[in-house]
Amino acid sequence: MRLLVSADTHLGSPIRSVALRNPDLGDRLKQASRDTFAKIIDLAIDEQVDALMLAGDIFDNHYPDLKSRAFLVTQLSRAADAGVPTVLIRGNHDALLDHRAHGALGEGIHLLHKGAPTVVIGDTAFHGLSFDAAHVAKSFLPDYPQRVPDKRNVGLMHTSLDGAAGHDPYAPCAERDLMAHGYDLWCLGHIHAPFERADGPVLAVMPGIPQPRHFGERRGGSVTMVTLGEGAPEYERRAIGQLGFGEASVDLSDCADQQQVLRSLRAVFLEAQEAGRDTALRLHVTTEHHTAELITELAAEVLEGVEGVFLDKVKSSPPPDQQSAESDDLLRLMREELHEAGFRQAALDELEALRLALPADIAGALAEEELDALLEEAVAEVALTLHAGDTA
Repeated sequence: MRLLVSADTHLGSPIRSVALRNPDLGDRLKQASRDTFAKIIDLAIDEQVDALMLAGDIFDNHYPDLKSRAFLVTQLSRAADAGVPTVLIRGNHDALLDHRAHGALGEGIHLLHKGAPTVVIGDTAFHGLSFDAAHVAKSFLPDYPQRVPDKRNVGLMHTSLDGAAGHDPYAPCAERDLMAHGYDLWCLGHIHAPFERADGPVLAVMPGIPQPRHFGERRGGSVTMVTLGEGAPEYERRAIGQLGFGEASVDLSDCADQQQVLRSLRAVFLEAQEAGRDTALRLHVTTEHHTAELITELAAEVLEGVEGVFLDKVKSSPPPDQQSAESDDLLRLMREELHEAGFRQAALDELEALRLALPADIAGALAEEELDALLEEAVAEVALTLHAGDTA
């Protein structure tokens, strides 16, 4: 049996944090999430897999976006009409999958939940439990059905497992307990970076987010093809995302005029082009004359003539040998202050206040683990201001 495993499509995500910096990129990302899901269906049909697995967070939020739900039903019905059934569960974002509120999804589309945790397709039993609340603090595993004898057994679970950086403990489950439950394969969702775990004949697959929404999810962009045969399950990741996030560096220190700056930026953007996929670029610039704001404005003009490349963010810093004694002392004192316990705690308190005031998808960019990068970026901006000239 061949299965196509995906999770965390987050259809309808507002993409606010990216869109605030670059509205064009925000619009492209919204469309890319739908294009990527349609491509997942195309892949399932083209490969004639025995079933499509969706391990939760198909939608991004609980708002009544029935247009997104109609898109999902249309796509999954397209797969069912081609002989590919879908097995799915609700994640912590998936109120729109509530069959009681919105009705059944259609023939050949099996939503597993507490009232119907198992479906048998061919020689394989699929088991899954869905979120009925936005947050579940205990493991679902004790409530999963026992293995069905004389069948292959596949589980779908939306979980943070033992925990992951940047993810709250949703339905936490010890990996060793998961692998010992008696199933042949686990299809997992919630953590947006892909990974696989094997323990003898048992495989657990976290396919990751198929279409990354911001730079922090750049390890995503894939689904996983799994084959259940006589031995241990075999797997293969497949690239699927329609837009990827990348990094590039450019040194503008020797640019004598604006024309040279523009040519240097254009060269970087052309090099970032990738056939068949758009790219959102985080640009690291070395310069003694140009702030990140100015480079962002110039880059926007250059990108008008470059297809398939978007600017995610600019980070500027001066050449290390261009600091005066006075500015060097100032920056050294600033960096020393960054490591003072009182300063760091005050900065963390400010971050938390901002997080509470912002929508969740923007607040994620101000997570505690981002503090050092944010502070270093602020110091770099001060250094640029000290050295900025008017030679743009």
